[in-house]
Amino acid sequence: MTIGIALKDKKNHRIIIGTDRQATLGDEIQATVKKKYVCRELEIIDGYENVIGTRKIYFILAGWGFLDGFLEYKFKIPPINENINFIDYLYTCLLSDLKTQLMDEKLLGLKEDKFNSESNVLIIYDGEIYELTNSFGIDHVHTDYAVIWSGWKVAIGSLYTNLHYHQHLNRVNMVQQAIISCGVNTIYCDTNSDIHIIYDYE
Repeated sequence: MTIGIALKDKKNHRIIIGTDRQATLGDEIQATVKKKYVCRELEIIDGYENVIGTRKIYFILAGWGFLDGFLEYKFKIPPINENINFIDYLYTCLLSDLKTQLMDEKLLGLKEDKFNSESNVLIIYDGEIYELTNSFGIDHVHTDYAVIWSGWKVAIGSLYTNLHYHQHLNRVNMVQQAIISCGVNTIYCDTNSDIHIIYDYE
């Protein structure tokens, strides 16, 4: 369990991501982890499958802890064609390959004939936020922020209040306050905030 947040800061052309650092199993606190997000280089290819560049793609993970390590060290991330829509790429390439590799490694499988990762993920790419459900459905987030898992209602309340009534606050502080609020008010999060800033040009 965790709290994962992505907040757009359009004025400064960046996205602030934040998580807590508590790892839990059931109702027991297991450890304090270093980070709960993964950054990978995504190769961009042309129509002849030549690599013409790279761009960073971020995954904020909430659920099974092993997914962090798998995405960072094991997953063979497919390249993206320069002409494909990103959501099309997610459905037809990235998530299809991720599901296959997880099932081949016997890390995840089917439950009642349906794929269930028992996790949620926020994906940040090219200045946009996408939410990945446990069954690998995709939602392109059109609001300024997205929140996943434990304490998400607390975090949304904190973010909404600060965005609408305390606009003078730095948006990094808004994310930190939301994480702290979750740590104080839920058993599955702690108050140790891990903040990373993603700039649009990444």
